[in-house]
Amino acid sequence: MRAALALSGEEATADLLCDFDHVGLVRSEYLFRQDELYPTPTSAQPVLHDYLSATCAAARGAPVWFRTLDVTTREANTLAGVEYRNFDEPFPLMGLRGIRRSMAYPESLEAELGVLADVYREQSTLGVVAPFVSEVDEFIWFRTRVERSVGSGSRVAVMVETPAAVFELEKLVQAGASHVIVGTNDLSSLVSARVRVVGRSTQTSPALERALAQVRDVTARHGATMTIAGYITTGLLASAEAIGADFVAVHYCDLPSLFGDRYANLPELGHVAAIKARTRRAIAALGRPADGNI
Repeated sequence: MRAALALSGEEATADLLCDFDHVGLVRSEYLFRQDELYPTPTSAQPVLHDYLSATCAAARGAPVWFRTLDVTTREANTLAGVEYRNFDEPFPLMGLRGIRRSMAYPESLEAELGVLADVYREQSTLGVVAPFVSEVDEFIWFRTRVERSVGSGSRVAVMVETPAAVFELEKLVQAGASHVIVGTNDLSSLVSARVRVVGRSTQTSPALERALAQVRDVTARHGATMTIAGYITTGLLASAEAIGADFVAVHYCDLPSLFGDRYANLPELGHVAAIKARTRRAIAALGRPADGNI
């Protein structure tokens, strides 16, 4: 099993990326949440373009997997340019987010894909990841738009974050998802029916381990690659090793706790925590309580 680096807007230098197989996940929402911008305003697009161009260049030919916007409704409410602010969604974790938001408001996805197309012309190692998918028709819808906007040869992966995606994975792979990224943060919460707690890494559980094993079985039979992502713990590393996952994608902020003091002085270890705190303040300023997992 090889290690990939997961990024949330941190600068990934070529020297740092030499320690990893590739960039296993770029979480776009942190780029947008940092500047409190939705993808559609023209001011948001240079931010995305510059970051992806720099990251792909630093990766020196290794793959870079970019996940399109995945924010809860309450997070989206804080972003300038959002279609409308909805304060009535009772369960944000399972609400209008990921692929569901893209299908409801495709202009946002098209804005991201337009930037990706520009970067892809210079950096063909860039791949696109469909977030929070539950049904094969959702993935086909997403893949079709990526191929139309970015190019027919572009690589499209799928996030497996819901129990439904685990059950539907064979169909998803057959529909063109040759790379599968398991989002253990949401998947662990949903299979265990437990609320995610802010600041707490994902722990293993019998249900999560069975889900991971099932994903490995499907990907192995169909020749798809599998990455385990999330706020990784040593227990999750052991589980990934045990099932034979191809990669584990470790967040920049988790490098010291997992891999030791050589990463203790990285300059942006507090980057994600700072953005989460900013989003919670912005939600509070709108007069609504923040979710625990923001």
